[in-house]
Amino acid sequence: MTDNSPIIQRHRPEFLHNKPHFTNLIISEAGKQVHLSGLLASTAEGVLVGEGDLAVQMKYIFDNIRETLAIAGATPADVVRQRIFVVDLQLAQRPIIQNAMNEFYGEAGSATSTCIGVQALLTEGAMVEIDVTALTPSLVG
Repeated sequence: MTDNSPIIQRHRPEFLHNKPHFTNLIISEAGKQVHLSGLLASTAEGVLVGEGDLAVQMKYIFDNIRETLAIAGATPADVVRQRIFVVDLQLAQRPIIQNAMNEFYGEAGSATSTCIGVQALLTEGAMVEIDVTALTPSLVG
């Protein structure tokens, strides 16, 4: 008899600002699904990057997403879902958001995406939060 229990690995990468009430990276076996919690533009010490600049914050977050996905053996091409939460979202910000996404996904194609305007995020000065889910082949061994 085989144990069909799911395998769930939780990671707190040192280069991210880790908080006690959630896990930044979850990897589960069933194929392999990679769940990355919403990231803000903050350093591992919690210092906000790019205050007042949506483009800078999005680039910083997508760079951290890329680095975090690599821990799970994933790349932007493996991302199947993303959610973007923008404080006081304005239609005029659409080109900034699209450019950041295009730079992140490149020629690989993008994930399904939802962009949501919100009143605030839980870090003062944060303008955007992004979470993603990626799918990759099953873990080996």
